[in-house]
Amino acid sequence: MDKTDADLRVKKELKKYRDFFEEYLDVSSELRNKGVPEKLQQAMDYSLFAGGKRLRPILCLAAAERCGCDLRDAFPLALGFEMLHTATLIHDDLPCMDDDDMRRGKPSNHAVFGETFAVLAGDALLALSLEFPLCHSKNIEHHKLLRAMQIFSSAVGPAGVCGGQVLDMDTAPAATDPNYVRKIASLKTGTLIRAAVTAGAALGTDDENVLSCCYEYGTHIGSAFQIIDDILDVSGTAEELGKTPGKDTEQGKITHVSVYGMKIAAKMAEEETMLAKKSILKILPEDDFLPEFTEYLLRRTY
Repeated sequence: MDKTDADLRVKKELKKYRDFFEEYLDVSSELRNKGVPEKLQQAMDYSLFAGGKRLRPILCLAAAERCGCDLRDAFPLALGFEMLHTATLIHDDLPCMDDDDMRRGKPSNHAVFGETFAVLAGDALLALSLEFPLCHSKNIEHHKLLRAMQIFSSAVGPAGVCGGQVLDMDTAPAATDPNYVRKIASLKTGTLIRAAVTAGAALGTDDENVLSCCYEYGTHIGSAFQIIDDILDVSGTAEELGKTPGKDTEQGKITHVSVYGMKIAAKMAEEETMLAKKSILKILPEDDFLPEFTEYLLRRTY
């Protein structure tokens, strides 16, 4: 299969989903901000509208559409995933966490609004990420919405991104556990990506085989994404990444590159990519967006 043609198809689909999502992000502003104090609204919207790849809502929308859910009916859940992801980034950048003053090519939330408002903006977005899809999802069968929200909510807490952040801050066990960095990535990054795919699919189907394939796809895509991110943190520039490169090395944090080396990390990314593709090919044709996205992600440069 021609990689150039495949990449063009993937880029076209990414743009389609991102454009739809950005439009919904804009038109849903009044719904999101009803009753919200102005300063808090400004802090929330600053990070929410700061750009980014929108990977999680795109994967949520793509999975939902392929499982029989009308694309527009999946918008509230897709927005929930982006709000949750944005909340984690705001908190991740705080001085008490990763202490980074740049995110998505702009000053971090706390650098603009101060630490207090950054914490509150993150808290508010996290809470709203659950409330919004529950209150505004239409035309979804109740049992399917409940299943999707269960998948979503489980990704938020102590066994999800919160737990991953804890492991990332407490790396002492890495001295005796060579797989510790993979555990961090699985929770801090992989959980939310996996949930976006699986919950999106759950909006349209309750077929356990399909949901299982989506779960495996999301698991391996999430792993590949973090490994590639670690590689780019070493090889990329601030302009390409939209954040401070080399920050993990500077802070002495463990990454796939620091633990395994660049060559092995690259090999691991390839392996995870192939496992993701193998998982989703059980239910989708090879020239579909989700299978083709796996190898496109492997070749990304930012």
